[in-house]
Amino acid sequence: MKINFITNNPDDNAGSYRIWVRDLSRTFNEINVKSKIFTLDSLDKIDKDSSVIVLCKSAYKVCNHIKDMFPDTLIGAINIDCNYNNKNIDFVIVGSIEEYTSMSYYKEVYIYPLIERKFENIKIKSHTNKKDYFNICFHGHYPHLFKFEPFLKSAIERFNKEIKPVNLKIITGNKDFNWKAGKPKVNIEMHDYSEDFVSIVQECDVGIVPNVTDVRLFVDNLQKQTSTEYGLYDTDFFLRMKNKTNAGRAYVLYQLGIPVIHDLSPSSFELLCKTGYNICAHDERSYFREMKKLSSHELRNEVAIKNREIFDAYYNPADHARKLIKKIKETIK
Repeated sequence: MKINFITNNPDDNAGSYRIWVRDLSRTFNEINVKSKIFTLDSLDKIDKDSSVIVLCKSAYKVCNHIKDMFPDTLIGAINIDCNYNNKNIDFVIVGSIEEYTSMSYYKEVYIYPLIERKFENIKIKSHTNKKDYFNICFHGHYPHLFKFEPFLKSAIERFNKEIKPVNLKIITGNKDFNWKAGKPKVNIEMHDYSEDFVSIVQECDVGIVPNVTDVRLFVDNLQKQTSTEYGLYDTDFFLRMKNKTNAGRAYVLYQLGIPVIHDLSPSSFELLCKTGYNICAHDERSYFREMKKLSSHELRNEVAIKNREIFDAYYNPADHARKLIKKIKETIK
């Protein structure tokens, strides 16, 4: 079997390329599946007997042209818009159950987790109790910072006041972003990805990966709309999240030995349920509770070791690549 990837933007700084193209192609070769990466200006170099062509995020909209060039080749696509429907795409690769659910236009949708291979074999952090402050780590696209509003913001400020001073380390692609909504009144360090990412993360005690927004921020009196006939109660959760929400940012923290306080996005629970620690929060009280528990360095070490153990067992790139190949072969049939 030959699997070729096509990209219009071979940028290692883009996660969708780095993980789902560069690293996945490498992993295919390691499990003895021939794989190469091509750009749109090198299509003439693709072997005509290729079994599969996979179009990455920057190239999937040229699928009709690719199908014309390779009419007998299976066409896959990665990280496509959920509203994009094209009959020439035979299967879609996604990163989470949320995105899988959103791809209703396509019959064949396969999950390949966003596992960062660059953090393989890095020793996890050993947590100590020597500090008189609490380091909290956030890494990701800066618009996610809005999701600190209102609960995570208030929980961090409460912990800072009642338990221990907080040092919030933010690693993002635009550290000069004018962060207003959701910004806690604590000490904040802004970093970008060009810095020593591993060292910055491993200075931290816990990681936070906010994905969901509480809809009550935007709809007045939503919680008052109740009906026992329809199973609606004033204690319901009110959640909004991207259809491409995934646990990739949490995976990095598992790999580096930083316990994660998960939110209520579905992909958060994949590893959470396997470890059994149930470190999960939504409102101020629950975030504060989990931070307070994890102020214990003994618990942080225990969780870090278990998270890494479960991650290595269930999120091995070669195992997931073999599952993906099996699905692709079934699609060819």
